[in-house]
Amino acid sequence: MLSVETLMKQELVTAGAATSVADAARRMQEAKVGAVLVVEGARLTGIVTERDVLTRVVAEGRDPASTQIGTVATQPVVSVALDASLRQCAETLRDRGVRHLPVVDGEKPVGILSARDFFDAVAGGLERLIEHKRYDEALRENTDPYDHLGGGYGR
Repeated sequence: MLSVETLMKQELVTAGAATSVADAARRMQEAKVGAVLVVEGARLTGIVTERDVLTRVVAEGRDPASTQIGTVATQPVVSVALDASLRQCAETLRDRGVRHLPVVDGEKPVGILSARDFFDAVAGGLERLIEHKRYDEALRENTDPYDHLGGGYGR
C-alpha cells in the first residue's frame, strides 16, 4: 500500500548551515538528488534546492565557494510528518509550490519525497487499479482477459 513512508527516499543529503554552496552542489550531483537538507544537530532548519542555487547564488553573481548554504536556504521548511496522508502530501506539493518535501519525525528529517516520485507512484497506482478493474470486468463477462486468440470460458 502506498504511504509516505513507502514513497520517501531515506538516503538524505544533509549539511550544516556553514557548508559552502559549491560543496552542497557537489553532494547533490554525487547523490543524484535535487536538494540538500540543512540541519543543526538532528533538527531540520532549511532546504537548498537546485533552483535555490540557480536563483539565489548564480543569478545574483554570488561565489558558490564562499557562500554558505544557510544564507540561501529556504526557511522555514515546508515539510510533512511521517504519518501524513498521501492527500496531505499532494495538497502540500500543490498549494506550497514545492518540488522537494522533507518528511520529519518531530523536527528530525527521516526522508524526502520529490514531486516527481510522488506523482509517478500515484499514476502507477491508478494504472494498476484500472487494469485490475478491466480484468474483473472481463472475468464477469466470462472471457479470459489474457486470451488474445479469441477463446474464452464456457465456450
